[in-house]
Amino acid sequence: MNLATMCGRILMVGVRGGTMDDPRTREDVAACRQAAVGGVILFATDLGEGCDRNIHHPEQLRRLVGDLRHELGADLIVGIDQEGGRVARLRPERGFEPHVSAASFGRMDTFSQRAQARAQAKQLAGLGVDLNFAPCVDLLVNPDCPVIAGKDRAFSRDPSVAAACAKVWIDEHARFGVKCCLKHFPGHGSATDDTHDGLADITDTYDEPTELAVYEDLLTHYGDRVAVMTGHLYHHAIDPNLPASLSRAHTGGLLRARLGFEGVVVTDSLDMGAVTERFGPADAMAMALDAGADMLLDGANMPGMIRPQAALAISRALVEAVEAGRVRGGEERIERSVQRIARAFSSQSC
Repeated sequence: MNLATMCGRILMVGVRGGTMDDPRTREDVAACRQAAVGGVILFATDLGEGCDRNIHHPEQLRRLVGDLRHELGADLIVGIDQEGGRVARLRPERGFEPHVSAASFGRMDTFSQRAQARAQAKQLAGLGVDLNFAPCVDLLVNPDCPVIAGKDRAFSRDPSVAAACAKVWIDEHARFGVKCCLKHFPGHGSATDDTHDGLADITDTYDEPTELAVYEDLLTHYGDRVAVMTGHLYHHAIDPNLPASLSRAHTGGLLRARLGFEGVVVTDSLDMGAVTERFGPADAMAMALDAGADMLLDGANMPGMIRPQAALAISRALVEAVEAGRVRGGEERIERSVQRIARAFSSQSC
């Protein structure tokens, strides 16, 4: 692969529309093909415009995923945020299987948990989705955290309970060939702010022995059979300047070196306010790669960030950043991430 193709392979981007009959979808998919993108993330609505996006009903979505793979390659990675409860792109009112929130899941017996996770995994596999950005393993440290506790996204405050819930989730997804992604490293549960809107500083609230314990447990158990999403979270004692998603101290140091994780690291979406209020897209991508990330996620779906043919601008900016020497290791560094992603998804299992 040349540099441009390799840069495309490590991108996961959002596209507009829900059918190839929609000219917006055709335009964005053509851009994805030209950029050789390796993944597409699905959304129910355009967050910036408040209208339907990719997901209307099960049969429509099944066709869309099939069309995306026809246009972009059989090895295209199709991702989605399907945690359950309030963070679910597949909604019952649109004909999809209902699923409880993480908070409710954490209170269930193991038999009920397995049934819930199995139904969700089976649904995703049937739709052609092969990467679920779940489970959310942020802990209920701060009951006032608007984006975790406020949306019932935490299994528990106890890391052992959260890890046990996550294992049920991951194991049932694995049965259907759907890979899971733990999020949001190093832990969003103590935050007082929402990274969708802007900076979230956890320096004074982060409970490291508790919040890191769930990752230590799960990564010891699964190794590189799961992916990990890094959050746009500032902890100035670890890195005084950069959020975890862009920080070599967090990703390369804490996650890679200290916890020994050698699997796929995915950034949280780089169009979120915590990143865009401080960094341009090329800077953010270069820093994320330099930090140790493998897959760069840009949903192109935040207010003001919905762009036609987003994939082309994103991939070109990344190529320019690498050619300018802003990513240590250059092309070899990109090639390692391409290979790591290919290995992780070659069997489509976790």
